[in-house]
Amino acid sequence: RLTERVWDNQKLSIRTKANVYRSCDCSTLLYGSETWTLPSVQEKKINTFHLRCLRRILGITWQQKITNEEVLRRTGLTTMYFTLSQRRLRWLGHILRMNTKRIPKFLLYGELVVGKRNRGRPKLRFKDVCKRDLKSLNIGTDDWELLANDRAKWRSTIHKRLQEREKEYFRKTKKKMKK
Repeated sequence: RLTERVWDNQKLSIRTKANVYRSCDCSTLLYGSETWTLPSVQEKKINTFHLRCLRRILGITWQQKITNEEVLRRTGLTTMYFTLSQRRLRWLGHILRMNTKRIPKFLLYGELVVGKRNRGRPKLRFKDVCKRDLKSLNIGTDDWELLANDRAKWRSTIHKRLQEREKEYFRKTKKKMKK
């Protein structure tokens, strides 16, 4: 229904289309993503879908050879890597500041006393994905708790470091394209 009313509507600005996309499609797509434990392959697929939708909104075909960075710049949105990491780390900070009797905090810091792990590679846990995100942002896994106790500082640090990471991601992409 959004195709003819919004995406193909020539009277609407790109900014309006991007806001509709973010509020309708992205919120549906990312519902509950704060707790997802996605392997990087799945994150890449979500990001590919995201960029395909943005290209559709902008009316860009693959033959035009416009970079992902340019597509994101035109719409004013970020990659899904950025969004997923931001949501996970905000949720992690929220869990840290929770009362110790709350279930999410109990699960994050809890340890199994008994049990047996299956053979093979262990399943990805929320802790593992958060450690991966913290490591990519150069936030130590030992001192993140001190930073996360101050909500405003935690959010601003995450946002600033994720923007830096996204810029670095596009720099690396440009280098690959030149080779």
